[in-house]
Order: sequence, then C-alpha cells, then structure tokens
Amino acid sequence: MSEWLPSFHSPATSAPRSQISFRQASPARSHHDRQMRFRLFLFLPACPGELNAPIEPAPSPKPTPPPKPTPRPASGIPLPLPRPAGPAAPLLGTGRLRGSGAPSPPPPSPPPPPLSPPPPPSPLSPPFLPPPPPSLPPLLPDMISCDFEVDNCAWIDTAPDGYSWTRMSGGTPSSDTGPSGDHTTGSGSYLYTEASGRSNKLHQLESPLFSLQQAATLSFFYHMHDALRLYMGTLSIEAYNNETGWTTLWSRTGDQGNSWLDAAVILPASATKVRFKGLTGSGFRSDMALDDVSFMQFTPPPPPSAPPLPPLPPPSPPLSPPPPLPPLSPDFVAAASEAELRNLIQDALADVSIYLPPSADFKLGSQISCSSSINVTVASSGEGATLDGQEQSGLFYLEGGCSLTLRGLILVNGRAAQGGVVYASGAGDVEIIDSDVRDCSAYTSGGVVSADQNSGAVSIRGSTVTGCSAGTVRRVELAALQRDKGCRGPRLPHTPLSPRNRSPAASSTRITAVRSR
Repeated sequence: MSEWLPSFHSPATSAPRSQISFRQASPARSHHDRQMRFRLFLFLPACPGELNAPIEPAPSPKPTPPPKPTPRPASGIPLPLPRPAGPAAPLLGTGRLRGSGAPSPPPPSPPPPPLSPPPPPSPLSPPFLPPPPPSLPPLLPDMISCDFEVDNCAWIDTAPDGYSWTRMSGGTPSSDTGPSGDHTTGSGSYLYTEASGRSNKLHQLESPLFSLQQAATLSFFYHMHDALRLYMGTLSIEAYNNETGWTTLWSRTGDQGNSWLDAAVILPASATKVRFKGLTGSGFRSDMALDDVSFMQFTPPPPPSAPPLPPLPPPSPPLSPPPPLPPLSPDFVAAASEAELRNLIQDALADVSIYLPPSADFKLGSQISCSSSINVTVASSGEGATLDGQEQSGLFYLEGGCSLTLRGLILVNGRAAQGGVVYASGAGDVEIIDSDVRDCSAYTSGGVVSADQNSGAVSIRGSTVTGCSAGTVRRVELAALQRDKGCRGPRLPHTPLSPRNRSPAASSTRITAVRSR
C-alpha cells in the first residue's frame, strides 16, 4: 500500500498560495521519517508593503531567518492592511508577527446598533394631561355687593330642597305681604321668597368664597310684611369659617312692617362665606324681600360714649314736676336713632335701660318687639323724646314675659289691631309714667295698651292721654285686611259702641293710675 505525504510550496515557488500537493512516500523510508512534522504557513494577500509572516503554533526544530521588517509611518503605528475581496481565509494558530515583537492590531469594533424607537403607549396607561392652571384667589367681598337690578351677581341658591330666591320688580303676587317695589329706585328689581304653596320652606342664598384681612360690615335692606301679623317666617344671616362652621349673626321673626328696613352685621376677619336664610311661615303672607347688599371693610371703632344729660327744666305749675331722672349711669345705654333703639331691645339678653335724648323724633315703620323674659326701660328727660307710629304701626309688641316701662316720652300716632301703643301677649308688667300719649287707636281693643290675661299688670301714672280710641270705628278697615284668598280671621261681634267710644276724646285727660288685666 502506497503512502502519500503532504508537501507545501514555499513562497518562492510558482504554485498558488495556500495550495498543498501530495507526494508518494518511499516504502524504504523509516517509520520515523514518515512521522515528519508538518508546518502550516498562512499567507496574507499580496499588496505593496505586504508582510508575509508565518504563524506557528509550536517552535520549529530548525531556525528560520527573520523576515524583513514592515515599514512604519512616522507615528510608529503600523499601516492598516487592506482586506482581500471575497471571503476571508480562516486564521489557524495563535502567536505574534515574526520580527515585529508587537501583538497584532485588534479588529475594528462593530458599529453600535441603531436606537430603537420608543414603544407605543399602553392602552391601559393614563393619557398625558397638562398641569392644571393655578387656582384663582378668593373673591374680595366688595366684588359681590349687589343691587339685583340685572341678575343675582355672584350669589347662588343652595337650599337643600331647591327652593330659590326669586328676582322680582313691582309687588309680589300675594296681597298684604311683600313690598310694592324695590328699595333702590322703587321701579327696579329685588329678591324675595315666594310663600304661596311653600309653607315652612327654606330659601338659602349663599355668597362665593372670599378672604378678609380684617373685620368687615355687611349691610342690606330687608322687607318682612304680614298684614295680619300671623304668618311671617324668619330671616337670618349666617357666616362661615373653617374652624367653627356656620354661625348665626342676625335674625328677625314675624311682621316687621310694610317698609324697607336697613340692617348691618359685623363679619369677623375669619369669615370666608356668608348666606341669607329665609324660612317661610305657615301661610302665603310670608313673602320676605332682600335688596342692596353691600360690603365695607373696616376696623370697628370703640362704641360711642353716651352724650351728657342736658339740665332738667324748672317745674311748671300747676302740674307737678316729674321725678328727675338720675344721671346717666353705666346701667343706661344711649340710643341716637330708631335703629339703635330697636336693636338694643330686640337683641337684649338681660335687663336693659335705654336713654333717648330730648327732642329726638323716632319714626317707627313697625312695632319694636321684645320676646325675652327681661325688664326694658325706655326713658327721656326735658321735653322728652318722641316715638311716632305714623298711623301705620303700633309702637311696642311684648311677649315671652318681657316687661316694659316708658318714662318721660311723647307717644303719638300709634295704630294697630290691638294696643295702639303697647300690645302684650304673655308678657310681664307694662308701665307708662309721666308721658304724653296722643292720637292712638286700635281696630278691636286697647287704644293705648292691650294685654291678654296671661300678661302682667298695666299701669299708666302721671301721664296725659289725648285723642285715643278703640272699637268698631275701625271695623271696616279690619274687614278689608281679612278679605283675601284663604284667610279666615276671627269673627267680630256686631255690638254697637257707646257714644263715648264712637269718637276720640276732644279734651286732654291726665291719668294718675290705671290697672288692667
């Protein structure tokens, strides 16, 4: 059997590179000769400046002359060798280039992969929303002052049952209740609570959020008229702060007369909202109205000091002089206007003594009411102060155990269903001392004072009563008030009056003592 041995062509031969030829081994060769060592040379592509350096995995038994050194540029870095066209030959073995003494340059790093586009948003992820705009600052209170001529301004209805304040011009649909026009011009608009078919229903008008730097005043005009004084409900004002919630600042209940009344309350600096609450009464004559709401920020001044008392005039005979009033003590409070007198009595929680300056003339649009179990004294000096009912209202209405003393006053033009000057229902004692009572009248009874059997004693001492009457001379006017839809008033007995009660007394009468129950 013949044996073939591989033969390698050197670079000097004409055989192609990487070509291997075989020759037949001679049989006479020894076994040792047949185990010849193979040497594999790797030839790089031929080009100018090519370095033909063999890579050997193991040392050769015979020394090999070193190849010529590779030319280098001035920087000392070997020139890059171009790659042959076509597939590259595999590298066999490891080692260094002969004659260079330096490792072979590393292959160039592959280019970085292109950046992948961002993944599409997941359908479950929330969509991108722009940041919310900055919150608006709270409204200043002077921005919600309103005369209701065009709309409700910034006020909104917040009643739980949905009953709203109605903007109206002219009179309300029901007779004997509500105003005949607005307060601003008489022909403009106002807000009111419609009571027909809405007995005991809450109407709530609330302001937006505001911010106060100091205490402020809320002023407004209101109208609460019930001709029969039986069905009017309650109007109140509440303020809100974040610590205590809603707090009542002001409240009125029952008929207040057929005229617009002004009122004002102090808002604390901590208040952030305010609201009007109108609770209708038990009948349709419970239309409450509201107009000309305004704010004014201020620091409340100290209460004004009481004016000094003028000297008392000398006694004039033949009348005995009235007992002199004591000088104004800390127990007395001076009232310089009808509104101050009304508020001092209606808001009092304990006994109160009120002094009216001489020559003062207070016009009353409605009765001044007292419903607490307290003692109220209203006094004047000199020629006395005047309380005028203007022939459309009584002067005082007492209930709840309230006792009243009137001293040194001029009481004129009181007119009411009962009690032209004072009507007492479940009240305390009533005293009129050293006063001048003129031109008072009542539809049914009590031209001066009418007190039911649940009230205390009535005493009129040292006073002059002129032109006061009570009885059927007013029966036609009372019947006119009762002719209305759904009204069933008390049936009056048709009993003729005695001649002395048919007309007012023509002469003055000085009453020294009268007691009635």
